Amino acid sequence: MESQFYTNVQSKLPSMLVSTQKYSNYQTTTTNHHQQQSIPSKFYYQSTNYYYINDVDTTGNSIRGSDTTQTSVSEDLNITPYDYIYVKNPLLFRKQNLIHIPAKVEYSLRRVSKKQLKNVHEDIEVAIELCLLFLSLLTSTYFTWINGENEEGWKSLKSDYLREFFKVEPNTYKAIREVLEIGLKSGSIIECDHESARGIKCYGHRLGENYLGKGVKKYELKTELAKELWKKNQERIYNQSIDNIICCNLIEFYPSLKLPTYEEALDKSKMLIKRGYVTKKGKKLNSFGKHCKSYYSDKTKYSFIEDGMKIYQYLTDEGLNIPIVGSEYSGGRIVDSLTLMPSYIRNMITINGEPIVECDFVCLHPNIAVSIYGGKSEYLTHQKIAEELSIDLNEVKKEHLSFFNKHPKIMVKSPLYQFYMENEPEMMTSLINEKYRNKRKYKIQPI
Repeated sequence: MESQFYTNVQSKLPSMLVSTQKYSNYQTTTTNHHQQQSIPSKFYYQSTNYYYINDVDTTGNSIRGSDTTQTSVSEDLNITPYDYIYVKNPLLFRKQNLIHIPAKVEYSLRRVSKKQLKNVHEDIEVAIELCLLFLSLLTSTYFTWINGENEEGWKSLKSDYLREFFKVEPNTYKAIREVLEIGLKSGSIIECDHESARGIKCYGHRLGENYLGKGVKKYELKTELAKELWKKNQERIYNQSIDNIICCNLIEFYPSLKLPTYEEALDKSKMLIKRGYVTKKGKKLNSFGKHCKSYYSDKTKYSFIEDGMKIYQYLTDEGLNIPIVGSEYSGGRIVDSLTLMPSYIRNMITINGEPIVECDFVCLHPNIAVSIYGGKSEYLTHQKIAEELSIDLNEVKKEHLSFFNKHPKIMVKSPLYQFYMENEPEMMTSLINEKYRNKRKYKIQPI
């Protein structure tokens, strides 16, 4: 399974391939009737030649001494803006109409009464696929569940996002949620906490007990309405992405990457186990071997390569995820396949054939906190704090991963609390006051 998002695309029919190159703010396309129309360059943008799938003719041009390519598109193709996006970035997008859904849910949905499903849509197949689209939004919770970051499986979904995604009737998303909550006699397909607070919390959703942690499967949409809703949602995500300069640079950067195949990543992961590799979170890399995960009494000590490979396959299967800009509460952090995959697998990626190097800033968050909240220390190190508190260096590093985002009452229980209260009392006062003032209740502004 060669680099899924790169090699597979190049193996498509050669007669269907054409290279495009940005040469102006707008790229002109010529139809078979010799009519010209301008297409915004954001649907074409690439700084170098790569191959894309389309039914086109190409003609060479030279503008100010630079070789360029003009793309002619047949009128009868009726290509939409989303199609331009997909044609331009096949390395980025997954197969059109392909979604990932939690295992077992499709089977259960087909056992739900037709009367309930018709509350979603008159066409039963459409109703089922609308429910599957909703459930695909919870697929990621499987991976945060298996790596121990989200053991209860909750995920917040904004009503505005759901309303826009399922823009069939004003309350279509509510009808979908109701069907999934009722589920079957054996239990609901999803649970919703129905708790929200404006600007603080959206409704939390999670898979029902019978579906949480059961795995993920691929599903290809078949009904036209579901395909259209999925297409429009992907187009919205992409348009939001290209409005961000970091995401634009990432999209242009992706084709220079080569990811390891599944087999290569697995073999290298096994080699890391033999070397006694420990993750950034202090977990020892391990394998289930002939046992199952439950065999290990203290699973929190380990990072299992079987879980890591599932995450890697999900994030890179059939292409990379579109990079997403986080909210202001996350500091606008960019989330994509690279940031979400295990770091030990990410280190196997090459850029233009060269191995990658990750920059690690020592004690970054504590020093930023000192700067923002009026601290006096010139420069903090984990080692200095460990020596002063007479505790293990690794414990200091681990505590710093979450210390500044804890509730003040929980911060008191951390061994770091004593150090900061004695050495940086003004900083701590300022920081804790903000935690109580902030509408996020206790999390400080992203640093």
